[in-house]
Amino acid sequence: MISKDARSILEYFKALLNDLRVSVIPPENISNDDSFLEIDQTIKTIRNSATALGNGNLSEDINGRGYVLGSLKNLQASLRNLTWITKTIASGDFSQRVHFLGDFSEAFNSMTEKLESSIHELEEARSHFEMVFQTIPDATVITKVADGTLIAYNRAFMEATKFTDADLTVGLFNISDLCIDASQRESFIKTLEANGFVENLEVCFYGKNNEQHTGLVSSKKISIDGMPHALSVIRDITQLKAIEAKLQQSEERHRLLADNAADVIWTMDLTGRFTYISPSVEKLRGYTVEEVMAQSQEEVLCPGSLVQMHEGLARAINSVQNGLPFQVYRGELEQPCKDGTTVWTEATVSGIYSEDGRFVGMLGVTRDISERKLMEEEIRRLSITDKLTQSFNRLKLDETLEHHNKWAQNGSAPFAIIILDIDHFKLVNDTYGHQVGDRVLIELVGLLNETVRHGDVVGRWGGEEFLIILPDTSLMDAARLAERLRQAVANHSFATAGAVTISLGVSAYKNDTAPESIVSRADRALYLAKEKGRNRVEVC
Repeated sequence: MISKDARSILEYFKALLNDLRVSVIPPENISNDDSFLEIDQTIKTIRNSATALGNGNLSEDINGRGYVLGSLKNLQASLRNLTWITKTIASGDFSQRVHFLGDFSEAFNSMTEKLESSIHELEEARSHFEMVFQTIPDATVITKVADGTLIAYNRAFMEATKFTDADLTVGLFNISDLCIDASQRESFIKTLEANGFVENLEVCFYGKNNEQHTGLVSSKKISIDGMPHALSVIRDITQLKAIEAKLQQSEERHRLLADNAADVIWTMDLTGRFTYISPSVEKLRGYTVEEVMAQSQEEVLCPGSLVQMHEGLARAINSVQNGLPFQVYRGELEQPCKDGTTVWTEATVSGIYSEDGRFVGMLGVTRDISERKLMEEEIRRLSITDKLTQSFNRLKLDETLEHHNKWAQNGSAPFAIIILDIDHFKLVNDTYGHQVGDRVLIELVGLLNETVRHGDVVGRWGGEEFLIILPDTSLMDAARLAERLRQAVANHSFATAGAVTISLGVSAYKNDTAPESIVSRADRALYLAKEKGRNRVEVC
């Protein structure tokens, strides 16, 4: 049995430690005892400090001696440092790392690195979009659907309209004000709302100083911050319309214009026979005007483009037969050249009408777009390629996974994937520096490409993780290939870094509704390989 005094002391400390809502009064008989006061003060300091930390209050310094208070001081210092690091990350500085919180440090640092990588990829994607947007040769704008407020525009729009950056204040300039005919604006909005897109709608609009233009508008409805916007490409056909008008007035005046145009201008009767071709065709295809006039349509267009042109013109002529205006045709066509090569062109075809309004033929303008096609192909290549390793990037891998998953769902061949990760890659970076780490990633991609089969897709999944998509492959075949990859890397001596190993997770299609399922299983297998000691293959 303990004494009454001892019990009162125990009850006091018990209440002091367990109930913050009660104002605890110490026993009177010892309330002035120095030893008791020292212990009492220490426990109160511990209680108050623990309460402050639990509430996220790091502003008050913890004072006092002893093991517990020392531990609380260390925890407070760690949390203050962590708070400072998170603020630096929020400001865009990803250079700081956490090294003082055990397992949490590794998870936090991994999260920071992935966040930095994701932000970098988003910045690259934005840069690619900006490059594509600004290099589109036709006037291109993004506007609010509701009121026509201008959100973005490219250089071609400025060149077409003669407006300057000072004129086009984003968020204040209203592109609806440029419409000459309000009914065309209403038709544009109605079609966009109904279909989600507008294709080759002819509109009349003002440029700077009230210059009048005619354009073909093709738009796609997109969402920005949850609000409907329109991404519109405007092909200025003012010159074409002027030529069309001049044709109706004077064939000779038209020929004078067409003969001196850089683009190939041509006319065709209702039987599909050329009635005029401008001399610039020889520069484009190598054939003289006389040679082209004698060619059949099969000799003028490559097979795929011939089908495309026939379908487009059939729709346009059908419109005329039903009493509607000729629907302007615009398409990219491949044409054979005299030297055996081909050239990509863009053709715009409109109707020719007699003075009494009868449809009598077609007027076309053909433009060389070879350089643009090469630029588009290079932009496409850059958009799906990892800048460092030159393997496919996350965007391309996601597209390929989606494609194979849908293909497998439709009953075609199943597929498998491998996710691999470089073991202790952080140690390589810390020991030899990031330049050596980058060279290891590049060398690794070379080894992977040498080892995988033709048709397999290798790409960088993120950081030091890579994903390989294996079409028409079973789980066991994928596991065998993964083992060959593991051995190839383990037996390879990397420049400067020397020996490097990888861990691999393998999974195969299992009637998955989405590609995320097969990726999740491969991730679990990779985690298991890491848990079992690394430098091994696991399947899931």
